[in-house]
Amino acid sequence: MNSDTVTSILGPLAPLYAGPNEAIVVDAPDRIYVRDPNVIELVQALVKFDSVDALRQVIDNLMALGGITLSPANSTGEVRLPDGSRVVAVIPPTAVESPYLVIQKIPDHTDFTWENLLKWTSLSEGAHKLLLSALHLWTNMLIVGDTRNPKNYILNLLANSIDPKERVIVVAESHLLPVAKQPRRIHLEPGGPEKLSVSNLLEVAAKMRPNWLVLGDFEGPEAMRAIQLMKSGYPTLATLCADNPEDALAQIEMMCMRTNPSLGLMEIRQMIASAFGLVVFLKTRALPDQRIRVTQIVEVCGVDNNRYIQQPLFTYDNEQGLLELTETGKGWAERKLGKWTQG
Repeated sequence: MNSDTVTSILGPLAPLYAGPNEAIVVDAPDRIYVRDPNVIELVQALVKFDSVDALRQVIDNLMALGGITLSPANSTGEVRLPDGSRVVAVIPPTAVESPYLVIQKIPDHTDFTWENLLKWTSLSEGAHKLLLSALHLWTNMLIVGDTRNPKNYILNLLANSIDPKERVIVVAESHLLPVAKQPRRIHLEPGGPEKLSVSNLLEVAAKMRPNWLVLGDFEGPEAMRAIQLMKSGYPTLATLCADNPEDALAQIEMMCMRTNPSLGLMEIRQMIASAFGLVVFLKTRALPDQRIRVTQIVEVCGVDNNRYIQQPLFTYDNEQGLLELTETGKGWAERKLGKWTQG
């Protein structure tokens, strides 16, 4: 099966699939939307299906590529196309008004280089150097963003910047985090016939002698296992969708509490604070030009008076449109290196 085979069964969606769109969303035969990689919002496309039956035929043909037959008793399906794109379909009775279809294409990482981020003022030279120093010092980092793809791009850049002599184990969907420039990278993907969870795969990864763990979005029980591994000495990069660093840590608290209800909140906070070294926050939606920018880099220094101690190393000046180094950020790597060598 190749891309021509896929294109031949897409009907009116074929030109949308061949274009630069990151996502194609079909809510009804005459309600088809796309997301351009440079635009946050979905935009309605100027194509449509002739009927519900025509839409259903395309859905059935796509599902057949993965050996899936949809029916009222099996009304949802998911397949991966040859280029890595993910297709999700829902038919009645689960879908109420019409069959629904989403095609999520592979994000294009080629433009996201350190050089371009600096050119776009998405990052400052000082912040770039600090992040590379953090990798050199095996600092656990949580990449937080208000949208999904940008933080994956940054995580991918960081993972590709790890020393190529080190063994990197990626636990995530491979099309979201290819980490393609790492010569010693191996990839473990959740799901499959065994329906392995990220938590399951973390158990496997820890036994495979990793120098680094690279994880996709925290969503549940894997958060506690990842924190335990970080505290055991496994350097880790991970992502989470949140509105700010404080919200990100609070979300992880909730995940850990649901997994281990016997643990108290203070105990969980102490674990989280001792696990993560840096939180890197990216903002997109709230900025006037909607361009991705790193707007905060925060060091997590512990817990005091039942609150996280967060030292801002870089903050964003809205008036100047620049990421600025704070007094606390000056000499961070040197201080960290001193503690690291003494410890």
